[in-house]
Amino acid sequence: MLKLGWTYNLLHNDRQAIRWFDLARKSPDPKIAQEAGAAYHNLRPALETFRTTVWMFPLYSSRWSDFFSYAQIKTELHLNSPVHPYVSLRFVGDTRGTIGPENSGIAPQYLSESALIAGLGAATNVWHGLLGWAEAGAAVGYLTHHILQDYRGGASFTKGFGHMLKSETGGLFFETNDDAIFVSRFDNDFLLYTQNRFGYTPSLGALQTQFYWNVNLTQDQKREPWANFFETGPGLRFRLAAMPSSLYLTLNYLHGSYTVRGDPYGPTFNDLRAGFWYAFTY
Repeated sequence: MLKLGWTYNLLHNDRQAIRWFDLARKSPDPKIAQEAGAAYHNLRPALETFRTTVWMFPLYSSRWSDFFSYAQIKTELHLNSPVHPYVSLRFVGDTRGTIGPENSGIAPQYLSESALIAGLGAATNVWHGLLGWAEAGAAVGYLTHHILQDYRGGASFTKGFGHMLKSETGGLFFETNDDAIFVSRFDNDFLLYTQNRFGYTPSLGALQTQFYWNVNLTQDQKREPWANFFETGPGLRFRLAAMPSSLYLTLNYLHGSYTVRGDPYGPTFNDLRAGFWYAFTY
């Protein structure tokens, strides 16, 4: 039964695969039951009609001496179609709120959106790491108390090669996360992000670690100084094997250069960023 489950899984017929994994996890052999149980629980969220995903990414930035937090809870309706609707609630905020007091000669500015953003949207199924999405809703500023219409959408691409964080053997790896996003609240701006990491995953047993180099680029259509910069520098990502499978900690030291002049805080910057990523689906 376990072999049938893996066979159907390799053939991308996960509805049949999960059926055989469900039967195999009742096996009297504890090794077979454990392997089948893990496979069953890994496949089950992807086959549910309603799927709720929660992710969070809090981090500290030495450049701004500030804690930032990004999070989202999203419930999707999955039918047998290439596009599925969803309802979403995002949080984007930080602890400082604004910088640049009036007596400094620099107009105060917000370091983040400082908002709860509720929306209804639709997204495509993932195809070779690529997906598209569009969303309409409203953003409630928890500092300004303003409620603004919010329309956003775009495409994202994620791909990794080599020995990833939870690999049992060490080796080289490369991964890229690329996003093209339209945001109405940024004066109908269109932004491009590419974040790339290449490095080495050592085999350290229970301490799962990656050492890597960052190469990041951000640009926008309107050529705003704050949205056009290049960053590079070393990074570290690690977790313990006993942690939840999607939880890991990050530490990055980045040197950045603005590609459009005009930012009042200088043409270059250095930033030490420490945080963690956690996500789960149920």
